[in-house]
Amino acid sequence: MNKYFFIIFLVIFSTLEAQVGIGTKNPNESSILDVKAEDKGFLFNQIKLISTDNPSPLEKHQEGLWVYNIANDGSHPYEVYPGLYYNDGTKWVLLNTELSNPTIGDIKASAYETEHKGWYLLNGQSLSNLPAIAQSNANSIQITNNLPDATDRILKGISSSTKFATIGGDNTISIKQNNLPNIEFKGQVDAIPDHSHRYISHGNNMWYDRNGTLDGLMYLPNVTKTTEPAGAHDHKVSIATGGKNSPIKIYPKNLTTQFFIYLGY
Repeated sequence: MNKYFFIIFLVIFSTLEAQVGIGTKNPNESSILDVKAEDKGFLFNQIKLISTDNPSPLEKHQEGLWVYNIANDGSHPYEVYPGLYYNDGTKWVLLNTELSNPTIGDIKASAYETEHKGWYLLNGQSLSNLPAIAQSNANSIQITNNLPDATDRILKGISSSTKFATIGGDNTISIKQNNLPNIEFKGQVDAIPDHSHRYISHGNNMWYDRNGTLDGLMYLPNVTKTTEPAGAHDHKVSIATGGKNSPIKIYPKNLTTQFFIYLGY
């Protein structure tokens, strides 16, 4: 009896110490579990995470634990999205093979015409049109009531005197007098002292017959007229510009696109 018990114990112990192979009789010596299949995949446990900082539905964070999350939940910056997550001992971390993960508030230009995967058009729409999670994330970055409207606008960096989503600028300018250089145009004519002008009329009168023919001329003595003295004076000349006060267009060459903001989904 003792002999059989020893043999059973030895078999169990050997099994526990050996590698486990699924789909293979020769598991890799460096692995404790070796799964092989040509027409099947490995299905992770699917759970609904609440947020990256909350271990639920687990009791606590466990470093090295892997799960596949199927929920959209949490608020910025702890939101979770469907995907493969691992736990680093303090939080859930999304495994993403993309170069970068979008975060709440990211803005992008895109050829997309419709909203997609948590990206919403910056077209001034009301937040009430968005899912609850997107509304909450918008509020977390100080967007209330409506999304900013980027229609026919160029994005500008924030300065010390502005804040996010400030609307400003114009597509045209009008030049006013204080925009012109401080240049004075002067001209001068020869000065003439006090003087008068004379006009001499070589008087003559003409008579016509009833039929309209010239009957004769009568010459009268010359008549001289003198203008009243005007004293020393000058003359001013005004030149119209011919302008129409049309604003100057300053819209630069551009390429149209859609602008989206990432608020999660």
